[in-house]
Amino acid sequence: MWFFALLSIDSSKLEQYIVNHSCDIEQWFRSQWQNHQAPFYASVDLRNAGFKLAPVDTNLFPGGFNNLCDTFTPLSIQAASVAIEKVCPDAKKILIIPENHTRNTFYLNNLYSLYNILSKAGLEVRFGSINDDIKESMTIEIDNNKSITLEPISKRDHGIIIQNDDGTIFRPCAILLNNDLSISIPTKLKDIDQHIIPPIEAAWVTRRKSNHFKFYNEVANEFAQFTKIDPWLINPYFEKISDLDFHERKGEAELSEKVNLLLKKIQNKYDQYQIKHEPYIVIKADAGTYGMGIMIAKNPNDVLSLNRKKRNKMSVVKEGSKVSEVILQEGIHTEESIEGAVTEPVIYMIDHFVVGGFYRVHTSKAKDENLNAPGMHFIPQPFETSCLMPDQGRPCDDEANRFYAYGVIARLALIAAARELEVES
Repeated sequence: MWFFALLSIDSSKLEQYIVNHSCDIEQWFRSQWQNHQAPFYASVDLRNAGFKLAPVDTNLFPGGFNNLCDTFTPLSIQAASVAIEKVCPDAKKILIIPENHTRNTFYLNNLYSLYNILSKAGLEVRFGSINDDIKESMTIEIDNNKSITLEPISKRDHGIIIQNDDGTIFRPCAILLNNDLSISIPTKLKDIDQHIIPPIEAAWVTRRKSNHFKFYNEVANEFAQFTKIDPWLINPYFEKISDLDFHERKGEAELSEKVNLLLKKIQNKYDQYQIKHEPYIVIKADAGTYGMGIMIAKNPNDVLSLNRKKRNKMSVVKEGSKVSEVILQEGIHTEESIEGAVTEPVIYMIDHFVVGGFYRVHTSKAKDENLNAPGMHFIPQPFETSCLMPDQGRPCDDEANRFYAYGVIARLALIAAARELEVES
């Protein structure tokens, strides 16, 4: 059993309210899902500062299903069945398009777990690669006698197919992207009559984190009005800057000024709540994943004194994409720890159901640093109950109730993603 420590500054009011008013909150969520279609799946990174619980990133191509507790696999299967029925009621076959770096063992285990969920939901599941270097089927061994078979795909009659060895074809009803398409939309995926989930508009080649948090800001304000809380308690401040060039030091002055103004804005809130932490800003590439293109600023001068190594780090993200747009996001201290190592929860959802989560852990990072960095590892959450069911007879910081609060905030981010995709599609 892992030891969890949470230092509470004044979080009890927020978390206790969420637990005590779970019936009203669930009714509010139901009204939201009557008007919005949830993404097929998503994961949300949260930070719990004790006085504040908020999302810091929402991923629409989650790659950590292998880190979820097996206890809730039946819930994942049920949620996947509901999600598929909404997209394609007659679906029998589905094609998963994975990332191109499929040699990563952790990611391969994610694919295997995703395959397990979808196949048990009654679907014939295959893996098709958009990597043009893959010309024939290849079976990749994972571990514990597990493997996946990756196959080349082709386009025929406005649809993606796999040519079987016996001359027949596999034509899926739907295509599930587990590839965030950071560089471009492959020609093969354009102008096809199959359902692509998530929609192409969710790809990082077009999607922006600042746009997502614009929608989250709206959702958080609506929820705060409903619950009569300060929306700042569940919502990180943010700003966006474009036309940057870290190599050429273009835009540094504007970036420094924005950092200064945002730090002052956060300090005003800290003063209001008598919080003694030092404010900080997380500067991220506005598009992309894998913890790339991220830096911390605690002072406006921090962005004016970047050495060449740091400028190179901020200049490109996944697959060499150049960074010209960044989001400045209020840094949220994490007051959670596992055996002395700082942690942050990551919540997973299929359709509008919370299906589990895990802790991202880093033994060499501090409470005010980015944990999505080399050296991190994951620990599945040891759920007593799911994130959907609080226990009002227990304290608000009990694991079951803390997980429920996580699920509430994660679903707020999911509503924001749903609205985001409605506008983009």
